[in-house]
Amino acid sequence: MMPLKQYNFSYLLAGLLFLLLAIPVFRDLTGAGNYYVSELAFSAFLMISIWSLHGTRRLFLLGIALVMLSVGGNILALAGTGTFFVYFSLCSYILFLLLTVSLAIRQVLLSGTVDANSIIGAICIYLLLGVIWAFFYLFVSILIPGSFNVQISGSAYAQLHDFLYYSFVTLTTLGYGDITPVRETARALSTIEAILGQFYIAILVAGLVAAFIARKEPMSNGS
Repeated sequence: MMPLKQYNFSYLLAGLLFLLLAIPVFRDLTGAGNYYVSELAFSAFLMISIWSLHGTRRLFLLGIALVMLSVGGNILALAGTGTFFVYFSLCSYILFLLLTVSLAIRQVLLSGTVDANSIIGAICIYLLLGVIWAFFYLFVSILIPGSFNVQISGSAYAQLHDFLYYSFVTLTTLGYGDITPVRETARALSTIEAILGQFYIAILVAGLVAAFIARKEPMSNGS
């Protein structure tokens, strides 16, 4: 079996942190409209995420294609051509995120080595799950109006910031209660995300950290 190529997850982690921090900080400091800030921040995140795929030409080209479809669908949706392109754009974004997280999972679980890059990759997977679920919530909110008790205003992507916040509150089981699911589909997605978040931290991340420490101890004892 050929060894898996080592990917540097630092780029992806930087993109995820930028996505989660840029929108609220810029909005609080400047008071700019949420839609344009959300679009700018997410576009920057996509560019950094694509770069994290550059180690494999096939995945890199596939990532570019999915992002182009996503952006194209978003532009057509903004042009008022109908809700079809909103759903098309959201699905393309979700497929790109799933591609990115599948690459990270393959690297972290099947590389055969546990190092600092693997730990960063595990963190990226956790954050990507939160972003993916935010798009699931956004999709459900548009498809089934009234799914959440949050005030909905503006275009679909103007709501991304609220659902990113709700997704990570659910993933970490904080449960502040300012946004809550109302319809059955929204509740089911929230339940699955909360369970997934707890199992991920308790099993995968804890196991990787323990293996990393165990790998370091013989090296320090031998020095």
